[in-house]
Amino acid sequence: MRKKTTLILTALFASSFLCAQEIDTMTVYQQRTQNENADFSFTESQLNEDDDRGQAVSAVTGISNDLYLSEVGYLFSPMRFRMRAYLNTNNDMFINGIPMNDAERGSFNYSSIGGLNDVTRNREGSPFYYMNHFGYTSIGGGDNINIRPGQYATGHKLVLSGTNRNYRLRGMYTYSSGLMSNGWAFTGSIGYRWANEGNIEGTFYNSFSYMFGFEKRFNDRHSLSFNTYGSPTERAQQGCSTEEAYWLANSHYYNPNWGYQNGEKRNARVVETFEPTAIVTWDFDIDDRTSLSTSLSGKYGMYASSALSWSGNAADPRPDYYKKLPSGQVSNNVFGNEMTEDDITTWWNAYNYWTSSKANRQINWDAMYFANAQQKALGGEALYYVENRHNDQMAFNLASTLKRSMNEHGNITAGVNLSTTKGMHYKTMKDMLGASSFTDVDKFSVRDYGYSSSMIQNDLDNPNRKIGEGDKFGYDYNIFVNKAHAWTHYQINRNWLTMFFAGRLGGTTIEREGLMRNGRAANNSKGSSGVAKFLEAGFKSGATFRIGGKHIFNLGLGYEENAPLAYNAFVAPRLKNDFVYGLKNEEVINAEASYAFNGARFSAKVTGYYTRMNDVTELDQFYNDQEARYTYLAMTGVEKQYMGVEVAAQVKITSDLKLNLIGTYSDAQYMNNPNAQLTFENESETSTDRVYAKGMKESGTPLSAYSIGLDYSINGWFFNINGNYYHRGFIDFSSYRRLASVLAADATSGTVGEDGQTITVEQPQQEEFDGGFMLDLSIGKYIRMKKGRSLSINLTVNNVLNNTNMKTGGYEQNRDDNYDDGSARSYQFSKHSKYYYAQGINAFMNIGYRF
Repeated sequence: MRKKTTLILTALFASSFLCAQEIDTMTVYQQRTQNENADFSFTESQLNEDDDRGQAVSAVTGISNDLYLSEVGYLFSPMRFRMRAYLNTNNDMFINGIPMNDAERGSFNYSSIGGLNDVTRNREGSPFYYMNHFGYTSIGGGDNINIRPGQYATGHKLVLSGTNRNYRLRGMYTYSSGLMSNGWAFTGSIGYRWANEGNIEGTFYNSFSYMFGFEKRFNDRHSLSFNTYGSPTERAQQGCSTEEAYWLANSHYYNPNWGYQNGEKRNARVVETFEPTAIVTWDFDIDDRTSLSTSLSGKYGMYASSALSWSGNAADPRPDYYKKLPSGQVSNNVFGNEMTEDDITTWWNAYNYWTSSKANRQINWDAMYFANAQQKALGGEALYYVENRHNDQMAFNLASTLKRSMNEHGNITAGVNLSTTKGMHYKTMKDMLGASSFTDVDKFSVRDYGYSSSMIQNDLDNPNRKIGEGDKFGYDYNIFVNKAHAWTHYQINRNWLTMFFAGRLGGTTIEREGLMRNGRAANNSKGSSGVAKFLEAGFKSGATFRIGGKHIFNLGLGYEENAPLAYNAFVAPRLKNDFVYGLKNEEVINAEASYAFNGARFSAKVTGYYTRMNDVTELDQFYNDQEARYTYLAMTGVEKQYMGVEVAAQVKITSDLKLNLIGTYSDAQYMNNPNAQLTFENESETSTDRVYAKGMKESGTPLSAYSIGLDYSINGWFFNINGNYYHRGFIDFSSYRRLASVLAADATSGTVGEDGQTITVEQPQQEEFDGGFMLDLSIGKYIRMKKGRSLSINLTVNNVLNNTNMKTGGYEQNRDDNYDDGSARSYQFSKHSKYYYAQGINAFMNIGYRF
């Protein structure tokens, strides 16, 4: 307890807090243009909504009166910047006051509202220490989208867009009746986004979106609204690769996920997603100072991601598999020795094959069909096939919020949130690639135990079941998550002081239901896992001091205990019901402080923060090339620390010209070596270990980013130029490479101590990306027309200098550093990483017509 108190007090006085100051940062037109730009800055090419990479939005977007927060969300989005390096699970999204984050994974699915920009722009943003009227937010803050039909301006809007990002063309049409004299209001929006091929070769995009709603205002006190929306989407994914593959392809945008089939491009990784949602909201104005808002939502999310797979008797079909690269063709004795003539010839043959034809470095679909046809003629089973991995979800949420203005100096908001979620996880056979027979057994287990063993059965109740296209196989289980929370906010206002207090209390239950009895876990894979229960609580408070009208000081302090995510709660969720050992609440300690100056021509804000997370649980799931089997690695007792400084300033050079400065320097790292539980999918046992993760940084975002920009507006025109510099980005580290047992096996001398804490071998260092500069330009024109009509034209060009060498992310491969299968690639490059790069020059033209 003394240690926690010391941490809290130190953080309170040494760190900083962000809070909005009421400043006039831009004209009405600049606000309009910025909102238009933000719409397409958060497209799928920026959000990175692919399942294996995670969405990259981590900023409160509904803020317009904060120098830092109003800009940072879309300004740094091309580099997938996450504010403070927080994960997206630390940001909350509300719609009509309902928490909409995924109950299993903890983050909001932005693709569910993709293409609905014009009906989702009415947002209220709330950082962690803000008073709001929709809910208790996580440390990263939250946004509430108001989609009540009566809130939309009357009229029509038609939008046409063109771009060279994930999609090429976008069209949207929106109509709102406004609140009519009979008390009814109607609104509707439809949109379509399309690309036969996106900016990455071999990708495509096909997405329709819709939202329809109505509201009935019965009298001055009661109104009822209904909305339904969805965005059915099919899109092909980009894959990342190694530097050697990028070099051979002569492009940082080489995509190994596609290949030619009968002369046509075909992508192996295609995502199909649709999350139809309905929301009913009742608003009740009890009296002049009190109101009650209650919303109920229901959704049925369907998500399927295809993947190329193969049996244990087939060669790896991935075009950039390390054994197919030139370095994988020569023996490991070339390092430290002169290459023999045979080595040189072998290397050049592989190099010439890779570079002579684009088809040679892509998936060979025709070869897989030919191999399956040969097997079929011999009475054999499919060697190659395409499977669909489904993560479907049915969820219901209830939120009720009571708002009360106590007097002219204070107000209180309180609410309850209830939710129940059923996540459905299974695989189906999408395409057998010309084969006619497939048996539902585990290919890794067949290799180890033979065809006669019951261990190989994925479904012991239906052994050796024959599978056809569309059938379930491999695994089938449900995850149930139930949540109940009550929360309250209270704010006291005085001339020079505002005090804010908030609290939350609730609970979460997690349960797995296996629908297949797996041969590797015959007694604990089917049926219920039992229910894990967690009591949660949180408290935060803040104070704002105003001195002389220009100086504002803010302090804030928070403490939370949150249930672990259901996604991380099981040691091997596709295999069995076992919970992670020692699963417990995750502790979050946060403190912030800030100072803001608001002058006539100069405004500035500096914020510092400190966040400590303890007892965090994380789960890594991956195909282990070295072990040649699917692997689960759960880490418990993880400790993380986030701290840094955020600065923003604005100089009004003239009434039309403004200079903006924004910067952040942060640190986000693991503070200990957590316990580990290692499970292989072809084994029934789970072993314990330790991951040497201390000092590893959060990945997938630059930890430092700086921007200088000019805004110029005159007579309806708006011009903007921003120069952004990013650095201190880190690759996602491999927990497997840092297992104590792996490090000990790599050691030429020395061992891991019995306490698991002492080790005489060197911990693998985490790669830091080189810094990079990006220049962005935008121009816009707003034209007022007769009879309330208007035309807006916006053009944004990102990365004008076409810097194609900026890494946005990547990951280490999960192999022992000394893994040796005799090839030079495995000996010298086993730890070589795969990378993603920021897109080169790209543009977005947006034309909107209101009538």
